[in-house]
Amino acid sequence: IVMAHPISAVCLALISLALGACVAKPTYIIDSEAPLRGTVSDTAIAVIDKRPAKDRKSSFGSLLITSDSYGILTLGDERFVPAPLAALTQRLQRATATWPSRPQSITVTVNRFNTQNNAQAAMRHGAMSTTGLTSLGMDLGELMLGKMREQNVDMRKPFVLCIIEASAESRSRDGRSEPRKISVIKAQNYDENAGEGQGKIIAVTVASALDAVITALAK
Repeated sequence: IVMAHPISAVCLALISLALGACVAKPTYIIDSEAPLRGTVSDTAIAVIDKRPAKDRKSSFGSLLITSDSYGILTLGDERFVPAPLAALTQRLQRATATWPSRPQSITVTVNRFNTQNNAQAAMRHGAMSTTGLTSLGMDLGELMLGKMREQNVDMRKPFVLCIIEASAESRSRDGRSEPRKISVIKAQNYDENAGEGQGKIIAVTVASALDAVITALAK
């Protein structure tokens, strides 16, 4: 007897998004495209892109249930307006203009900026442990799982995940240098049946991650 397994709505949605990346290329607006009129910062800002290629381009992980990348759609630069690192530069320009004590320069080296539409656990429904977290936990890592639990993310349901890892150096006007490491994890669940709502969740999650980077630099 051969039993057919129906394709879930989550799976269909992810496949549609992956195909859309090749055809229509739907985009998610992080910031408006309005110019930064009236925003004047005398801080020299440099954002250096050291991300791996897999963070920059959209890709659909795998439909093989045993794969670590099963049910994960990576959203590349072309899916966002503006592109993530351009958005980071713009936000730094706006933010430093308001800081009471502005550094002479800020250099941010971005090592990871990865945005995922992750439906792994939802798509593995019935093929995982009773909690649905064991296999997913192995894929994401304990530190990341802890950060996601802090944000009340239900990992048994589809979610958007944005990871930023960067190193930064602020140089004061008297020549002092202050290096720091920045690690940001932001995640939020979405309803797979709400197409437009899902797009808003993606944009809001990425914007929240960018805000966290700015906050870390302002300390």
